[in-house]
Amino acid sequence: MSQGGRRRDWALVGAGFLALAMVVGVWAAIDRRPPEWDHANHLERAVLCARDLRTGDVRAILERSSFYPPLVPCLAGATSMAMPMEAAAALTMAAFLGLGMAAVYLLGRSMAGGPAGVAAALLFGTGPFVVFSSLRFQLDLPLAAMVALGLVSLRATEDLTRPGKALAFGLVCGLGMLTKPTFGLYIVAPAALLMARGRRRGAMGAALAVLVAGAVSLPWFGLRLFGLGAQLDARAFAQAAESGHPEALSLAGLAFYPRMLGHQVGLGAAVLVVAGLAAAAARRQWFLLAAVAAPFVVVELIRNKNLRYTLPLLGAAAVLAALGLGALPGGARRVAAGVLVVLGLAQVSAVATGVPPNFWIAGLGYWWVPASPPARAEWPHSQILALIDRDRRGAPATVSVVPNFDRFSVSNFRYYAARDGLDLRFVRAWEDPPLGVEYMVLKTGDVGPAWTAEKARRAAARLAADPHLARAFPVIGEFRLPDGSTATIRARRVPAVTGIPPPAVAAAIEAGLRRRLHEVARDVEGLAIRLLHDEGILSGRVRRAEIRTASAALAEYARPGAARLRVRDLGVTLDDLLVNPWSALAEGRFDPLDAGRVRLETATVTLPDLQAFVAGLKRFQRSTVRADGDALAITVRQAGPDVSARVRLLPATDRPIVLEAERVRVGGVPVPGALVNWVLRGVDPFPRIASRLPFPVEVGTVTVDGQALRISREHVSERR
Repeated sequence: MSQGGRRRDWALVGAGFLALAMVVGVWAAIDRRPPEWDHANHLERAVLCARDLRTGDVRAILERSSFYPPLVPCLAGATSMAMPMEAAAALTMAAFLGLGMAAVYLLGRSMAGGPAGVAAALLFGTGPFVVFSSLRFQLDLPLAAMVALGLVSLRATEDLTRPGKALAFGLVCGLGMLTKPTFGLYIVAPAALLMARGRRRGAMGAALAVLVAGAVSLPWFGLRLFGLGAQLDARAFAQAAESGHPEALSLAGLAFYPRMLGHQVGLGAAVLVVAGLAAAAARRQWFLLAAVAAPFVVVELIRNKNLRYTLPLLGAAAVLAALGLGALPGGARRVAAGVLVVLGLAQVSAVATGVPPNFWIAGLGYWWVPASPPARAEWPHSQILALIDRDRRGAPATVSVVPNFDRFSVSNFRYYAARDGLDLRFVRAWEDPPLGVEYMVLKTGDVGPAWTAEKARRAAARLAADPHLARAFPVIGEFRLPDGSTATIRARRVPAVTGIPPPAVAAAIEAGLRRRLHEVARDVEGLAIRLLHDEGILSGRVRRAEIRTASAALAEYARPGAARLRVRDLGVTLDDLLVNPWSALAEGRFDPLDAGRVRLETATVTLPDLQAFVAGLKRFQRSTVRADGDALAITVRQAGPDVSARVRLLPATDRPIVLEAERVRVGGVPVPGALVNWVLRGVDPFPRIASRLPFPVEVGTVTVDGQALRISREHVSERR
């Protein structure tokens, strides 16, 4: 192709991108809706990454998220240093849209010439789901752009036989993995095809690419390597089952993505994709077919169905559509191109403005486009946060956001608090009782998807039915919401009981505690409870509660199938305990609300009992634990390589206990001492446990003695 032809092509692609970028910018300037769920979560990470970049805290950047890599949030975070975060997020999405269109053009040009490349780039950029995704700060459009760039750089390696190009391909792959962990799914099949073509030199080029990709991505992935498989499995199957998705191999499951193709790429492009498949097969363009077919089969077999999972395929699909367009006779091709231009303009306008109006396609069972016109109505998140911030008067506070409505959930509250620099901790809807919760945010009407709504409704119903809980959490504010519902803000303020002496209140609390222990302890022998208190008990404040038992079987008995742990000589102390005295006196019920600290001071667990408990944990069912001198020999069997180690349990400052390991092996291979802690971060459950606890938990000195694990009072850490 001549230089003039390429300049003309780039001018057309650039003009298309600038028009789309203008749409994204105008939409972002008008829209006032709060960011939804993952959109808000990624924005929060962008805010935190901006702070980490300012302080140079690389470790925090690498350790911040358990599943999502930092590349896209940190790009937006860096951009936000020069503009508001929402504008930085929109600019980041527009940049990835431009990168994706450029990469798709290059891919199409390399497969079928410049005109096909231009057509592919414009079909990709104007695809309804691509436009929709460009309006939201999520990782899937950036992933689609990186996949398209990966395919282009892979083709440039000439069957992975050119070392310099292979190194560049490896760099793109490393950055792609830092965009989203699933990047490899969309690139491995065409890479394997070219490596086979390149034979020995191809294998060497592939090795170079893997080496570079690993060097780029391993600093982040290494910390999560041994837990990532379980997370992927949970997202692919367990969460889909909870959400009511059809079985993967059912007719509804298999038909989902083919049926929704027009919703993603547009109705006209969808017809051309089918024609392009035939054209690619006729031309034996196996590279393009492998780039589409192999990952498509994988996502078909995953139960969790979401259009975001096939978005990274749309670049290659757009090239297929361009091939289908090129296969038409000259006159028909010109007519089809004109129709596609009109459809593209209509699709972009329908998604971003709602004009022309959307319509339901009855035969396929979906809307023409994922319409998302900007919403001008203001939601009162800032006012609610300001109210809570004033009320807490500088004290640390935990806020439970009970609804999980897309525009009114813990995710967008957490983002706005991070953006505005408010030192607040947010949790989801509280379980009964609301432990550690100082403020509650509730909502009438729609409270979110069916699989989370029941929990939110239970919390609201409990407040409505229990006057004692409502008395402890009085309403401090109400706000009318744009969807016609009402938000209610409650603050924990336990009023003191009157006319009843402190010993009588203490007796009622102790009696309620004895009854409530049945929820977590069965087969209890030798139970003794002691409450140390003063006049503050009239407001529910107990200076110390001591619980001792000779033997008990501990478990979350309210959860079916919960693992049980037999413990002997158990001693637990709760300092600065706060309970609801009104429910204790009126109904004999123990309702704990908070604690300054919980200390596990003494306990004895035999190794057979510990092994039985571990076998009852879903993630560790096949794992084993046994005594090895003064330590535990643990083997964690999981999806991926097994991990074995000799482990001691030591006091910690940021979690109940910390694991100290030696003789660590991954898949039977010894791990160098310098990497031991790196491996442990992926399997150590205690940091996650600590992050979910509503109050500090301390554990006494842990020793392994014979065939038992013992916790003793000696040197119980005063860490908090």
